[in-house]
Amino acid sequence: MTIRASWELLASLLAEIVGIICKYGVAYMKLETQIAPSDLEKREFQLSIFACLAIVVLAGGLALLMYPAVFSGRENPPTRAPQIAFYGFCTLSCLLVAYIVDRQITIHRLRYQMALDRKRASEALRQASADLLSTMPTFNTFEDRLTMEFRRAAAAEQKLSVLMVSIKLHAAFSEPSLGLSALGDAAKAISRKLREEDSIFILRSAYFGVILPGLGQAEVKRLSGRIAEGLSDAAGASDRFSFKIETISYPEQTTSAHDLELVVSGWLPESDSKETPVKDPHAYV
Repeated sequence: MTIRASWELLASLLAEIVGIICKYGVAYMKLETQIAPSDLEKREFQLSIFACLAIVVLAGGLALLMYPAVFSGRENPPTRAPQIAFYGFCTLSCLLVAYIVDRQITIHRLRYQMALDRKRASEALRQASADLLSTMPTFNTFEDRLTMEFRRAAAAEQKLSVLMVSIKLHAAFSEPSLGLSALGDAAKAISRKLREEDSIFILRSAYFGVILPGLGQAEVKRLSGRIAEGLSDAAGASDRFSFKIETISYPEQTTSAHDLELVVSGWLPESDSKETPVKDPHAYV
């Protein structure tokens, strides 16, 4: 093959590659804003393949053009610089292709590892939520604690309030694992707003009761506002759950511990309102 023919072949290859780049580049720029996140990895893989092919074609064409000029001279040339440059160019081209391939493999491995880490973290959070809910005091403990706190408040002529939060999960979070995570986050959001002397209980599935010694109706209303803010943040932008807060105070609204228990029982679902809720972690949903 003559040098002129090599140049013509290389020029035609370059023209074809430039045409392909322009064609698909314009189409890519038009669709760039419409690419779904799930398609980004696929498009990056396609671009890597295209880059490797472009390097192979361009390097092969240039090597084909250089070969006659480098090796068709005299048998004992005065210098071996052209041959060294030729071999170096071929080696560099191979290394560049290998780098792109290795980069793509590394990115794929890292993404796979990140997906596994996110899955493990999600499972750990769900398990922590299940453990939190299963270890919370239940309705029977709530009754005993309420009676004791009422006697203390009555003897010391102090105030006593009870707050109950009912959680309603969004339909998209009806799956047990997702429901446990949402309820656990709700319990944490409530606990963060309480004082050290306050106590939180799981009265039934998605029903939390809080005993507030020393707080009257006015203080409970302010606390309810703070709890509502925390629950709204825990629900997130996807509205994982909605909630309702009920309160009752002694001595403003009731005069006995029995009345307090009756009011709280009335807030719970009618069937088995005093049933122990912690039998199975998946019972919360």
